[in-house]
Amino acid sequence: MRISMHEIMKAHSNLPRNANNFDIIRILFAWLVIISHSYILSGSKSCDWVCEMSNHYINMSYFGVKGFITISGFLIFKSLQRSPNILDYLWKRVLRIYPGLLMVLLITTFMAYLIYKPGNSYFNFNTEAIQYILNNLTLYHNQWRIHGVFDNNSNTAINGSLWTMGFEFFFYLVLLCLFPIRKYSNVILILLAIVIMAGLYCNLYYIDQIRGIDFKLRMDFIFELGVFFMTGAFWGVLEWGSIPNKNILLGFAIVQMAVVIYFKANPIWLCLSLPFIVLHIGQQGSQFANWIHENIEDPSYGMYLYAFPVQQVIVYLFHPSVFVLLWTSTIISFTLGIVSWKMIEKKMLRFKNLFAFRTR
Repeated sequence: MRISMHEIMKAHSNLPRNANNFDIIRILFAWLVIISHSYILSGSKSCDWVCEMSNHYINMSYFGVKGFITISGFLIFKSLQRSPNILDYLWKRVLRIYPGLLMVLLITTFMAYLIYKPGNSYFNFNTEAIQYILNNLTLYHNQWRIHGVFDNNSNTAINGSLWTMGFEFFFYLVLLCLFPIRKYSNVILILLAIVIMAGLYCNLYYIDQIRGIDFKLRMDFIFELGVFFMTGAFWGVLEWGSIPNKNILLGFAIVQMAVVIYFKANPIWLCLSLPFIVLHIGQQGSQFANWIHENIEDPSYGMYLYAFPVQQVIVYLFHPSVFVLLWTSTIISFTLGIVSWKMIEKKMLRFKNLFAFRTR
């Protein structure tokens, strides 16, 4: 979720003529989150289509967030393998997250000023406005609102999507523990398999105890998202082209997913199927992927960052129906995602090799 298209293409040289589908499906995952949020932020008593069909068992944003985090685990491990030193790895992660995040925080803080109710005391006396930027830049001390902004909306958060940022960067740091042995694929596969199985077991049997642990981040989310991230990393260790019988594995994964959803088992079981399905589709090439790569490139991160505040502004100004909110916010967020990528994120990636020196 936080890696450039150039790095994606470099990581998957088995598709020399066609760009892969990763950017397409990440745009799709961002859209799934927008769909779910359209129901929540509009104050609708119903929920998205998947949520309704499953009788509130699972929703679209679940697939969107878990899909994002899976791709992130897969691609970030590839980046870890290529990094000549720890500083280079960390610098690329910071460079990919912070420029876009800082810009969305600045823009939304100014936007909040335009609709701030109490008057002209926004920057002079309301320290929440400055704290909103600084707290959210930490990734681990999210500030959801500024009092006087969106007070009459059904949800008063300015950008509720920022909650995933801290978890993702935390997983980057956890993955860094593998840096000294990053070339020993068999050892890493065993370690990741143990971590995934332990995480799955804890999610199934000890989640209530885990939820009660005091930590900067919610421990139950660390275990839930972490299983998908590490599963993505597990598949990233393997050379995708050398995995035998991938289509058969895909069939088993689809069946397993269908069984879990049909019987409404604990959704954490989807970590055994959803990551493989996502990565299998992502590895494929297509003419549409070529067009996206040549013209739009990588707007999914910006699309994800801007969608929530865009939806909040639309709700604040127009009180639209779910349908109107969905499509207007989709168009605006997609446009802002393209602008964010081309004007900020892509330009900052020019500095990605600043610390790419070799060390012993």
